[in-house]
Amino acid sequence: MLPSTDPAIVCAALSPLLLDERRARIDAAVASRLAGLRVVIENLHDPHNGAAVLRSAEAFGIQRVEVIESLEPFRFSSTVTQGCEKWLDVVRHKTLDAAVDALRRDGFVIYAAVPGAEASVEDLNFSRPAAVMVGNEHEGLTGAAVDAADRVFGIPMPGMTASLNLSVATALISERAAALRRRALRAEGDLDAAQRVALRARFYAASVRGAEAIVARYVAGFEARGGG
Repeated sequence: MLPSTDPAIVCAALSPLLLDERRARIDAAVASRLAGLRVVIENLHDPHNGAAVLRSAEAFGIQRVEVIESLEPFRFSSTVTQGCEKWLDVVRHKTLDAAVDALRRDGFVIYAAVPGAEASVEDLNFSRPAAVMVGNEHEGLTGAAVDAADRVFGIPMPGMTASLNLSVATALISERAAALRRRALRAEGDLDAAQRVALRARFYAASVRGAEAIVARYVAGFEARGGG
């Protein structure tokens, strides 16, 4: 018997309850999801900026956002996110060292956003798993965060404006980094087959009210029919 938590069973149970358009939207999002690109935020203060960062990451297909809370808890405005956080993995770290150690264990190279840096996102290597790290609205990244990075980069601004709002800057970085990751992979997403099924099950469940009870009834019926 397949366990009730098996993602394939979740998909089979919930798929008929989704409109064709909704199912197609979810399946396309899963197919283009990037696990090998992460956004890292250090000590963000404004919950509206926090929400905007989450929306940008999700919109461009980035699955995981790492938040460093060494000075204050990460907060986001639900009126701005409009529920996008349910499609994301938001992982919290109490210290910079904890975040960096976790990224290194997962095999990620770390790129730090620093205003005025000579390199741009276009100069970075996204053929391997990479994390782009941004600082808070007032002071940017801490010196320790910059020192921990493998390379720093900036956003070229040939106009008279010398800086951008943090949420705008993060959106630009997320869009370009995601595009470069896909270009390097020559693929829309980087999840393997098992990861795609698991994420599809999660997204289906988030889209169907009472999903847990529906799956439980489906499994009970499967067992009654002698499924194995």
